[in-house]
This record gives sequence, structure tokens and C-alpha cells, in this order.
Amino acid sequence: MIEDVYKEARRGVYMRRREIEKMKNKRFRAIVRYAFWRSPLYRKKFKEAKVDVDKIRTVEDIAKLPFTTKQELRESYPLKAAAVPKEEIVRIQMSGGTTGQPVIIPYTRKDVEQWKEMMLRAFYLAGITSEDIIQITPAFGLWNGGFGFHFAADAINAFVIPIGPGNTRNQVRFMKDFGTTVLCATASYPLRIAEVANEMGIDVAELPVRKLILGAEPWSDEMRREIERIFDARTYDIPGLTEMGGVGTVGFECPERSGLHMWEDQYVVEIVDPETGEVLEEGEEGEVVYTSLNREAMPLIRYRSGEVSEALGVGCECGIEHMKIKRIRGRVDDMVIYKGAKFYPSDIERILANYGILHYKIEVGNGKIRVIYESEKDFSGEILKDIREFLGFQPEVVRVDVGKIERFEGKAKRLVRV
Repeated sequence: MIEDVYKEARRGVYMRRREIEKMKNKRFRAIVRYAFWRSPLYRKKFKEAKVDVDKIRTVEDIAKLPFTTKQELRESYPLKAAAVPKEEIVRIQMSGGTTGQPVIIPYTRKDVEQWKEMMLRAFYLAGITSEDIIQITPAFGLWNGGFGFHFAADAINAFVIPIGPGNTRNQVRFMKDFGTTVLCATASYPLRIAEVANEMGIDVAELPVRKLILGAEPWSDEMRREIERIFDARTYDIPGLTEMGGVGTVGFECPERSGLHMWEDQYVVEIVDPETGEVLEEGEEGEVVYTSLNREAMPLIRYRSGEVSEALGVGCECGIEHMKIKRIRGRVDDMVIYKGAKFYPSDIERILANYGILHYKIEVGNGKIRVIYESEKDFSGEILKDIREFLGFQPEVVRVDVGKIERFEGKAKRLVRV
């Protein structure tokens, strides 16, 4: 049964390069015309940019098309950017910040199926089967977090615990009582789960959890090692954003875990200079830009995600021929520039994690930077030295007692601008 479910996922994962390129170009030509004729947003944008859609023939022509921004999607509320009539929409999800006009992403039935199929690719690569017990902690609601996991878990007939976020004591209790083997969560939430479990006298390393599928926020390789040590389990990074269909849609890690494979039969992925919009070469860090090739309700062309990464090219020991990018380092608007030095919170996290520090925050404001961390032992001198050596600036480094920094059951708020 599960072999039948995974058949299409396996085929999509291991497409040969020639087939990927052929399908990518075919779908690219089609989606540009579809967006022009069906979406009021793109009809207006392409006309203003004097784009002749009949002359857009291959992905090489993508630079002739204008970028799409989140602000444009906010201004399109509620459904001004939709490419299908309301009668064909089966659900909506929401993206955007906690304030201001929300960004609404509509779905047709085909879009929901595409989301599920991409999540099945992730589950297949992670070796998740119908024998697994899958605990889903991201939210079920307008924020898309939990649904993609649920669609895939349901499709393989796994035992699903759709618990959603919060009530961490219950999370631990269910993990123990039901024998959870796969934990789906935001990248920082396992740390909170482990902390609460310890308060309950439970060592999470002794629980049956063997795989953690984590995403929704940047997390460093050093933090990954700490999570894997604490849980005695293997972690996988799952990228994705609501604007492209939801968590898990754009790509996943293979077992080599040497980067994120981007599903090029579904998305064109570019790395551009955040300031100039110029497309960057492999190995150059910039902003990730997505073009959805197979979405119906609201395809997006050259959407500026705000994510920061770099292209790693094609080729991997796992045999997958879809391109890879580095794991997301941060967001463009999370970059801090201090006395000429540029860094992201994940850069600080890498240093702290080397000292076993899991909980921290970075305060930026009034011309100062404070790195506040929890630890029973004072590593302030060593941390300051490492930041000065590797990042090129000198912040104030402050140790506080364990438990003093606020905990989060969703995305952790590491950077605080004061």
C-alpha cells in the first residue's frame, strides 16, 4: 500500500536532469501565460513592465519578468491576485506578520494535492512509513504549519497525533503514552519539549522518537547537533512558505543532509542580490526568489521570499539531480549591521551552541548589541572572543540563570530590537 502511495513521490525525487529541465521550461512558459491571462495582478505588472509573454520561452528569460513582493500581496487582499474564480477555491491559508494587512493564499483542489505530493516527497526521503506514529505540533489554522504534515501522514495511513502547538506537558505525555516516533515542529520547539520533559522526570532520549522534521525558522548545524544529542534522534530541515503552497512544498533534505534539494519541476529558484535584484552565481549568498510552476489559484512569479541562502548547484551523492541550496541562514530583514560587521542571529547561535547553550536572545538598539544567554557556567569571555574573531564585532555578553529567558511554543523570538 505505502509503495503505491510513494510511487509518484519517488519518481519526482529521482527525476533525471534532462527531464527536469524539459518539464521546468514547459511549465515555466505555461505559467507565465496563465498568470498574464488569469491573474489581475500579473496582467497589470506585465503590462507596466512591457513584457511580451509570447517571447518568454525558457527559464533563461526569467530576468525579463518583474519581481513580486509581499507588499503587493498585502495590497491584493482579499483575492485580487487570484487566478481562478472564488467558486474554484477550496481553502485559504495566511502569511505575513502579526500586524498589518494579512496575505491570503487561496488553494484549488489541485493546489492542495500538490502540497500533499510535495510533503510525501519529504516523508519518503526521511523514511517515514505507515508504521510511524507522527506527532504534529505546528498550528492548524490560517497559519499553514500543521496541515501539510497531516495531509502526507494521512495519505500513508500513519498513526497521527494532530496535537498542534502549546500545552507542552501534554506533548510530552502523548509522546510517552502513544509512542511517538516522528515529531514535527518548529526548529526551536524540541528544546522546550526536552526542558519540560526533564521537569517531569522524563529523558526524551529514552522516548521512541527517532526522527524530527523541523522548520519554520533558521537553525544552525550546531543547534542541530545539540537537538540530536538531546533526543538521540535524527533531524531533517523542512523548508517552505505559505506563498509557495505551504511548509514542505519547495524542497527537502536528502539523507546526506548537505543542503536543501529544491523541486525544480515545481519551482524555479533564484538567488539574487537583495539590493540590486541581480541574479547571483553559485556560492554567492543572497535572497531566495521563487516562481511557482504548478499552482492554480495564485501562482507567483519571481516572489521575493526574504530568505537568505546560496545556490550549491546540481549533483549529490544521494543521486537526486534537483538543484541544492544551503539551509536558510536567516531573513533579509533579520540582518544586523553593527560598526561595519554584518551578521544574522543564526551566526550567534552557532557560537553559543558550541558551549551547549540552547536559550538566548540578542538585543539590538541604542547603538549597542547585547547577547544574553542562559547557562549555569559563565562562558562570557570565551563567547566574546569567538564573536570578535569570527564575526568581527564586540557586543556586551551577559549570562543569566537558567529559566530567565522567555520560552516559546512556536517560533522562538531570538532577535529583539529595542
